[in-house]
Amino acid sequence: MPAALLATMPICQETIIIRLGMPMAQKIGFLLLPRFSMLSLMSALEPLRVANRYIDDHYEWQFIGASNTAVTASNGIPVSVTAMSEVKDLGRLFVCASYAPQAGVTSSITQWLKHRGRTGAHIGALESGCHALAAADLLNNHSTALHWESQAAFHETYPHLQLSNDIFNDDGKRFTCAGGSACLDLVLHQITQDHNRDIADQVARCLIHQRQSEVGTGQDSLVMHTLQQKRLSPVIDAMAANIEDPLDGPELAAIQKVSERTLQRQFKQAFGMPPRSCYLQMRLQRARQLLHESNLSVMQVGIACGFGSNENFCRQYKTMYGHPPSRDRKMDIGMAAYKAIG
Repeated sequence: MPAALLATMPICQETIIIRLGMPMAQKIGFLLLPRFSMLSLMSALEPLRVANRYIDDHYEWQFIGASNTAVTASNGIPVSVTAMSEVKDLGRLFVCASYAPQAGVTSSITQWLKHRGRTGAHIGALESGCHALAAADLLNNHSTALHWESQAAFHETYPHLQLSNDIFNDDGKRFTCAGGSACLDLVLHQITQDHNRDIADQVARCLIHQRQSEVGTGQDSLVMHTLQQKRLSPVIDAMAANIEDPLDGPELAAIQKVSERTLQRQFKQAFGMPPRSCYLQMRLQRARQLLHESNLSVMQVGIACGFGSNENFCRQYKTMYGHPPSRDRKMDIGMAAYKAIG
């Protein structure tokens, strides 16, 4: 590269040094499961593409599938893939999934992931791809970052695994990410580990992205916009932590250190509804997540969300969503068409 051209590029001295002496290319694979998130995939891929502008095409990547058949994302766009049986050595592997992740986790994928794990590759998942890693026993003794909407279903299926509320985790062997724009921060973190922070910061500037903190940045399940809502966060957190065995009115008031009557007034001012209604909505939202992302029966979902009878659960669910919970379960059973045998 001509010195005059290099001098015009807005990069730091450390980046120039790396440009002049690059190690061999790092091969990265993206294993795509049906209905994966295109946003998560692109958020992980684009930092690598931009990084190659500063480090002489250090990163190479390929899209991988269970077979050579294109894999369709959740937005309906098909992506051409290489069959996993044809994939050679990889330095890093991303498993990409989103909706109904278990429908795409076949025994052949599980065995392939186990083999990759034995090679010592840096293996991880974007969003619900952690279901595939868990099925392959690759997350034992590793903390799992997952989107807050999907945590309940994952915990029901893999209660022995440790969940994290961080936007991503990366311990050098395994990495997981809550998905969406958090994938940008995960890959920027990995670029920092592979090279240095200056390059990662340059990539972030190019993408007009304000970097989050390193590992340890948390995610919130409920966005609270007003001061009144924020003051009730201890009660909201307690509700979210006690879905299967709901707390009663006096217990919620005790958390806020006010009377039940005062708590009723505070909730109506902040959320336009009493705490009981807010709590019911949270439980029904959790139920819908479990119906979409777990293999629990409708009755089991109702029990897991604190409903004493299946009849009451179905009635409350229909009131909120306009249809019975069995309809959402049937929609996800239809995803079995994606699941190949063996």
